[in-house]
Amino acid sequence: MYFGKIIKYLCYMLLGVSSLVAMPTLSAAPLALQHWHRQAMAEGFDGQVLVVQAGKPLLQQAYGVADYEISKAFTIDTVFDIGSLTKQFTAAAILKLQEQGKLQLTDTLGQFFPETGKDKKAITLHQLLTHNSGLVNNLSGGDYSKVSRNTFIKRLFRSKLDATPGTEFSYSNAGYALLGLIIERLSGQNYEHYVQQHLLKPAGLSHTGYRIPDWSGLAVAAGYELKRDSFFGGKADGSSKRWGTPLEHSWDKDGPWWNLHANGGFLSTMGDLRRWQQALQTETVLSKASTALLFTPHVMTPRDGVFYGYGWIVEPASPAGKVVRHGGSNGIFTADFRYYADTQLLIIFMTNNDSKFFPAYRDTLVEAALSFATIEE
Repeated sequence: MYFGKIIKYLCYMLLGVSSLVAMPTLSAAPLALQHWHRQAMAEGFDGQVLVVQAGKPLLQQAYGVADYEISKAFTIDTVFDIGSLTKQFTAAAILKLQEQGKLQLTDTLGQFFPETGKDKKAITLHQLLTHNSGLVNNLSGGDYSKVSRNTFIKRLFRSKLDATPGTEFSYSNAGYALLGLIIERLSGQNYEHYVQQHLLKPAGLSHTGYRIPDWSGLAVAAGYELKRDSFFGGKADGSSKRWGTPLEHSWDKDGPWWNLHANGGFLSTMGDLRRWQQALQTETVLSKASTALLFTPHVMTPRDGVFYGYGWIVEPASPAGKVVRHGGSNGIFTADFRYYADTQLLIIFMTNNDSKFFPAYRDTLVEAALSFATIEE
């Protein structure tokens, strides 16, 4: 039994190495990134990273195993759950509807939902986009509870506000799901179809979404979480258990149920996320004015110097200059997407074992990339 486990472990290690064979050489990468790469390899990191400066890839690598049960290594094309990065697509869709003359950001919930209670009628789209609406963060039941559109609306409108609308930053996944429902009502399409037609296809993204992409021919990463060792007071013992892929969990026919819909749960790839960033920078999918609204520091968060735009966190004057970023995590998968405008530095980080590899690996990757970008200014 023990010998068999050793053989299985060695096979997984070989898979992790084989996923790098076809990758570009690291010899031209900055020394700090080479060091990060060697450490990630030595310590068995599972995930994907992309570092690009001024259009030049500095590090584009896949590490370790995406699905241990079927011996599937990570590649740079592995499909990944990007979590709350989904919010930036929802925000862009709202701005696209404004460009089409179907709404204004000052429109209120009362205009779209006559059944809205008095405490919520005056909440504006701007407040929903900036997490300034006062709505609860999450409704009961969790991401994969079978919550239909109608059930979600009824539960949300019965819920108590966490804050008076317009008075403070209060992160709300429920608010972004509500934006998804507004997109549906005004476009006459379901959420994903509208986003696909007006944003993803024009941007050249073919492996991003819920149900529309054909995932059957693609490798989808499975998630893993640390087991807890009951003999040591609940302290993690370092071993992981399978959580699975999002497609193994309960979804409706058009994607996740509405506790997750439009606020998270999009599947994507590193290549598609890079294309999305390029589309935004070149104003391919939105006008210059709309794109600027995405990255405007609209509402201050509890952290000094950190603001929320529309679907993006904005730090106008971080130590490395202006950065627009967002993370996405369900405690299993974690994705981190950030762009430093002053140095034209893009960093994308993903892991399918959050509790084992985040934040240490993400933070040291960012540090390594910024050390080079600062030198090269």
